[in-house]
Amino acid sequence: MEELRDANGLTESEFLKTYDASKYERPSVTVDIIIIKDGKLLLVRRGGHPCIGKLAFPGGFVEMNEDVYTAATRELFEETGLKARSLRQLNVASEPNRDPRTRIITVPFLADIEDASKVCAGDDAMSAKWYSFSYKKYDLGKTTFFEINIASESHRHSVKVSKTYDKNGIIADPIYKTVGESPLAGDHAEILAMALDNEEIK
Repeated sequence: MEELRDANGLTESEFLKTYDASKYERPSVTVDIIIIKDGKLLLVRRGGHPCIGKLAFPGGFVEMNEDVYTAATRELFEETGLKARSLRQLNVASEPNRDPRTRIITVPFLADIEDASKVCAGDDAMSAKWYSFSYKKYDLGKTTFFEINIASESHRHSVKVSKTYDKNGIIADPIYKTVGESPLAGDHAEILAMALDNEEIK
C-alpha cells in the first residue's frame, strides 16, 4: 500500500526528518501533589524563586522521558521523602500568566502515602511538614467561597478563594480565584480549593 503524502508531497517519515520543533513555542509542564491526611495538609516551604519562602505543594517539572504520574511520584519523594500510594489527577491549571518565569501548565494530583511519619525536606525545599488546616465553604449568590485556615506551631495563615462558573466559556468547569493575599505560592490556594471539592466527592 502506497504511503500517504501531505500537501508538500512528503511521507510521514520524510516530514519528521525535517520537522522543526522550534516552530511553535512550547510551554513547560509541572506537577503538584496535594496530600490531606487526618486533618493535616502536607506543604513545603519554597527555597528558591519565585515565591521564595512561601508555602507550596510538593512538585516540580516533568522531565522529557516521563509521564506526569511518574513525575509526580518522583517529585514527591525528592521533596518530602514520601512515597505515593495512589494518584488522582485533578483539572490542569493553565492560566497563561500563572507563573512569572514562563508559560507553565501544571497537572495537580491528590495522593495517598505509605507512611506519613517519614516526611523530610529534600531537593530545593527549605522545609516539608504537616500543617493543621480547616476550611469553611459557603455560597453567596452565584459564587461559592472557601475560607481556608492553615496553622503550624507558631503561625496561623488564612486565605479566601472564590468559585464561579463562566457562562460564556466552552466548558462548564468551575473557575477558582484567590481573594486578596495568600500565604501559598502562586495559584496554590486555588488548586487547594479544587482539591477540597474533589475530596468531598470521594
